[in-house]
Amino acid sequence: MMREQQTRSFIHPSADEAPDEAEIMRLARADPARFAPIYERYFRRIYAYCWRRVDSEVEAEDLTSQVFTRALGALPGYRGGRVVAWLFRIAHNVVANHYRARSRRSQVSLEAISFDPTDDRPGPGQQVVEAEEWQALRALVAGLPDDRRELLALKVTGGLTAKEIGEIVDRSPGAVRVELHRIIKELRAQHCAVYDRPEGER
Repeated sequence: MMREQQTRSFIHPSADEAPDEAEIMRLARADPARFAPIYERYFRRIYAYCWRRVDSEVEAEDLTSQVFTRALGALPGYRGGRVVAWLFRIAHNVVANHYRARSRRSQVSLEAISFDPTDDRPGPGQQVVEAEEWQALRALVAGLPDDRRELLALKVTGGLTAKEIGEIVDRSPGAVRVELHRIIKELRAQHCAVYDRPEGER
């Protein structure tokens, strides 16, 4: 069970919630309580991203709390731009620091690889796979270098566009799209090889 109450403890919802994120951030810089709508809007996505990166509910809860705590602390330095990209950049750094401290490789899980990496719409579609194939897929993803697992987590779990991912990992949108395409192609080829079937066959 997510310890959402722990994360809520430092945010008090405001009765006067502006729908525009730029306005919310402007107000929050003067009054952190005004940050509540942003927290409510992105909590689940940040939590899901952290969970996919660490594969542990407890650690994901702690990391999510750290992300929003740091976001509150970083409000005075916020200078505009997409709020979702700003939050995921903080999440990216929090998770990176977590692994540096733990000195171990992450175990990223990926619920689906059936999506078009050139499609920048949030929330890529996910496919249902058999349990045995799912375990094989998890092993393949876990074997990827950390930077490639990070790209997949940001795209599949975070639902970010190539432009937003590029801002986080300091790469151009085109480079992100190309790398995602390569990763998915390689994963599919490896997955098909495990089951000795043509790539196009389900």
